[in-house]
Amino acid sequence: MRVLRRTVSDAWDALVLLVVLNLAWVALAFSVVLLPPATAALFDVTHELARGRTPDLIDFVRAIRRHFWRAWGWALLNVLVGAIVIVNLLFYGQFVDLWALALQAVFVLVGTFWFVSQLYVWPYLLEQDAPDLPRALRNGALTVLAAPGFSLVLLLLIGAVLVVSYLLLLPLVALTTGFFCLLANHAVLDRLYAFGKLPAPDA
Repeated sequence: MRVLRRTVSDAWDALVLLVVLNLAWVALAFSVVLLPPATAALFDVTHELARGRTPDLIDFVRAIRRHFWRAWGWALLNVLVGAIVIVNLLFYGQFVDLWALALQAVFVLVGTFWFVSQLYVWPYLLEQDAPDLPRALRNGALTVLAAPGFSLVLLLLIGAVLVVSYLLLLPLVALTTGFFCLLANHAVLDRLYAFGKLPAPDA
């Protein structure tokens, strides 16, 4: 709830900027080629917001260029993992035995674990002294393992926001992705405070 409160507060204070950035992300996402870099750039500018700074559209464009190849490496890795999970779910779904159901459950857990850990990857990468993707991937996975309850609540919050956005439609287009990126950045900052890696803020 602390993370959600900080995210809502920052989103409200920078609402116009966040809507502009989110709409820019939506427009670039249709190109497919720019989808991963634009997503990384959205994490980048919302990281600035979470840190109390005020980015602008130029910062977003610069972040696209800065993270282009790294973002595509991250995206291809996610495509690979997602394909492995889906193929195994479909394969074992052909069987009605208990062992096949158990294996499907394992791959559902693996997929969920991977998805949640990916929410942490770019916020960690942006907090690192050097933009090291393997290190950020490791830190994301370790955070899920170290704080499973925290990560589960974060996943439920995202699910709730998705449901509301789907029902209202407009937030889905104008705000949702930027809100998720800001939420993920605040989540990582909160864990860094909790782990003693950063001095805790006043609120």
